[in-house]
Amino acid sequence: MRVQNISGSANLDGDRVVIQSLSAGLATGGTVNATGSISLANGFPANVQVGLNSARYADGNLFVATVSGTLALSGNLTGNPLLSGNVRVEKADITVPESFGGGSALIDVKHVGTPKAVARTLARAKADERAAAPTPANRSSGLLLDVSIDAPNQIFIRGRGLDAEVGGSVRVTGPLNNIQPVGGFSLNRGRLAILGQRITFDSGTVTLVGDLNPYLNLVARTQGEGITVFVTVSGRASDISVDFSSSPALPQDEVLSRLIFKRSVGELSPLQLAKLAGAVAELAGGGGNNGLLDSLRGAAGLADLDIVTDANGNVAVQAGAYLQDNIYLGVQAGADGQSRVTVNLDITDDLTAKGSTGADGNSNIGVFYEKDY
Repeated sequence: MRVQNISGSANLDGDRVVIQSLSAGLATGGTVNATGSISLANGFPANVQVGLNSARYADGNLFVATVSGTLALSGNLTGNPLLSGNVRVEKADITVPESFGGGSALIDVKHVGTPKAVARTLARAKADERAAAPTPANRSSGLLLDVSIDAPNQIFIRGRGLDAEVGGSVRVTGPLNNIQPVGGFSLNRGRLAILGQRITFDSGTVTLVGDLNPYLNLVARTQGEGITVFVTVSGRASDISVDFSSSPALPQDEVLSRLIFKRSVGELSPLQLAKLAGAVAELAGGGGNNGLLDSLRGAAGLADLDIVTDANGNVAVQAGAYLQDNIYLGVQAGADGQSRVTVNLDITDDLTAKGSTGADGNSNIGVFYEKDY
């Protein structure tokens, strides 16, 4: 991360440096500020409070997040200082790659007649079996964490036909090289698009397992031709797998055929077989077909944008956005002139009020209580 526009003031008070004010902007967006003190005694004991204001972090590959909160840095800076506090995730995007580059095994190279200069360089870099020497037992584990992360909504997972939103809270503890998260994020809403089929997820979780490449487990149930289809999206965000099963049990290609085309594989035309193969390739990471919708959704600043069809084949456009952190507005407009507006109000983490009204005059409202155990 790169900071810029740094400004601040500090003074010496005996053996302490007192930070009266310190602020900086992040190159990716947002600001950070700090106050407190650092002792000049052995180990440099610190007592510093850090504020994050809509600070944006991006790893350049899978993860982008905007966070605010207050943290405290305490303990010896040269030992195992503790970073603790509370952080609220305003919005986060986890991108599932559309395709994966194949990795090649390294060639086993043996140096013949290695020049002395090269041999010295290799020795300094420890590019031999000595590089695998164990870490000394007394080596410091570095910065320790005890941070609570709150994100009731607006954590979006998108890519390869997947579009889901999760929320929840996690407490992250332990050293940086062995993070121990407690808690997780559960599904608010989500779907998987495959060859025009929209499969809605019933449940799901996102778990941190030590880094910003989280583990996903999303489950959906839908009806195929004479079967009940179960769809499971699981694995690290960088390497997910999509599995199809059914009741009664059938091979995956047969399950996909009955789900997408409402008929058995043996009854498919050559064109349908080609589409089925393309769907399998897409799910395996061969490219997605939602690029246009994703571009439009991002340009319009929406949380959701989709094209849906009902049982009679009527087409409608569905869009949604957060008016505030706890108020979600959804709009659906159909080609037949029918439209509908829905509003979700998160009263607490477990209590939600939902209401909707349509152009046909039908309206409804309800209060829902959900609790995860």
